[in-house]
Amino acid sequence: MSKSKTTQGVIGIDEVGRGPLAGPVTLCAVYLENEEMVKSDIFQNIIRDSKKISKPSRYNIYSIIRENRYLKSRIIYAIASRSAEHIDKYGINKSVSQCIRSCVNELRKKGIPINELKINLDAGLVVPIKELKQESFIKGDEKYTEIALASILAKETRDSYMKKLSKKHPEYFWDKNVGYATKKHREMIKKYGITKYHRKLYLKAFELFDKAE
Repeated sequence: MSKSKTTQGVIGIDEVGRGPLAGPVTLCAVYLENEEMVKSDIFQNIIRDSKKISKPSRYNIYSIIRENRYLKSRIIYAIASRSAEHIDKYGINKSVSQCIRSCVNELRKKGIPINELKINLDAGLVVPIKELKQESFIKGDEKYTEIALASILAKETRDSYMKKLSKKHPEYFWDKNVGYATKKHREMIKKYGITKYHRKLYLKAFELFDKAE
């Protein structure tokens, strides 16, 4: 893995939930004031793609940032989601774009000088505000601390939400698959039909659209 990098006063953005059959897409923008946070033993060697680190390590990072524990410098973040209904209506790309805009505007409201900073994004993501300095990176969540942290915060936020929904709809096992198209999830859709949390557009690819009508 490449050594994590960051620059003073930088923003990182990443997304989770682009591909699931159910639940929202979630974006996070993270502002790092400087590198002091990265030097902490708490974060050393575990800042990387949130999908590759262990669940306990990922949750530990998430908790530390949310509770502002042990941190040597400011980490300010914003999170935005768009629902399955929104994705069905506007499409995934527009939904993601709206989330990015919401996150950037929220950081601006929190006093972050957005126009003066560089925004680093994971590959394929673009901030829909042309005047802002930005760059996307392939496997950015494995290379840049600010993107890795955005990935972790977004994933923990979305996973937590799906686990709560699973209590309402336990038949779909969202506490385990968090909405993705696992074999069990698809079988349960065929058996029980769908909920308002399912993405009708996505069900076409799995020949489940008849269940969405």
